[in-house]
Amino acid sequence: MNSQSVTVNVVVDAKIFHRFTVFDNLVRKRGLLLPAGFAVGMSALAWVFFAPLDQRVLGSMVLFIGLVIPVSQVWGFFRSIKMQIKAYDLEHPKTVYSLCFAQEPNGIEVTNHGGGDEPLRYEWDNLYGVYRVDGCVYLYVLPNKAFLLPDGQALEGTDALWEMLTKMLPPEKLHDRRKKR
Repeated sequence: MNSQSVTVNVVVDAKIFHRFTVFDNLVRKRGLLLPAGFAVGMSALAWVFFAPLDQRVLGSMVLFIGLVIPVSQVWGFFRSIKMQIKAYDLEHPKTVYSLCFAQEPNGIEVTNHGGGDEPLRYEWDNLYGVYRVDGCVYLYVLPNKAFLLPDGQALEGTDALWEMLTKMLPPEKLHDRRKKR
């Protein structure tokens, strides 16, 4: 890569992976909307049975179902994160891949540290989007494929990386979700 490049050797651990998975599924994909909507709908239906109809047993069953199913879905989601952390052996930090960014059309190179695969190259124009959150940058090359860039791991710093991203990508693909200080 040329001298105008930023390199990130990405080290991922359980905390980084957990935060990303929660962000991706619950914030970006709005994964809580369906369980929450189900709980609200079933609670409203239970209220109908409680109030004018005086059907407490039926209302209690509807309310129970309306709360247990969403809670079990959320519990299952967080349990699956723990299982993925074990499957990927992320209990202890490990280097997963290296990313090198350059200011050229196909300026993103990904080298996987898990195998002998050839480095992958991505074009700036084809990126799906970039999300900057407290502590990390999530680079989505596809809607369901992202690379994590934890703060402090870029050789030139996360701010230099974000500056390059703002130069190379249109504003609609950049999403700064950091908490305002």
